[in-house]
Amino acid sequence: MKEETPKDITPIKRKGIDMAVRGLKKPYPFILGYQDDESDQYDSAHYVDLIVDLDKLSEYMDVPVNPYWKNTLSQDSNYKKVYALWSYLSFPDEINYDDDIHSHPGYMLGKDVIDTLETIYEYLPEEYKLYYPSRSGWITPPPSHPVRLKVNGYIMS
Repeated sequence: MKEETPKDITPIKRKGIDMAVRGLKKPYPFILGYQDDESDQYDSAHYVDLIVDLDKLSEYMDVPVNPYWKNTLSQDSNYKKVYALWSYLSFPDEINYDDDIHSHPGYMLGKDVIDTLETIYEYLPEEYKLYYPSRSGWITPPPSHPVRLKVNGYIMS
């Protein structure tokens, strides 16, 4: 039987999230870990913030870290979170993302990270995944649906 834990993450469900993020670290060595996102959570999705090593991200993309993050804001913990992974990097001016953001290498990396995490979590054994009950009144007992593991932001380290 599938355990339903919309807000109550049991130890085995936490292990599922841990396993998904560990799996993400293999192709993306700049990912150090995660923490649960502190903003609103929804029944159908569990949001996490990925912890990113800026130097490893820079090395991975072969693009320098934006000096704004290294110098100005690295001392202020209120500004360590961004919502676009590539915001941490200083891409060359010849990359014009005004034309088509989807072709920007930083955007593509962020999309790949998000998609990979969701896919890893989706393929975990059922006992490690979160489920939420349907609110439909048509079927008794209401069916359960899998929760999607999603990235909300990135925290620099």
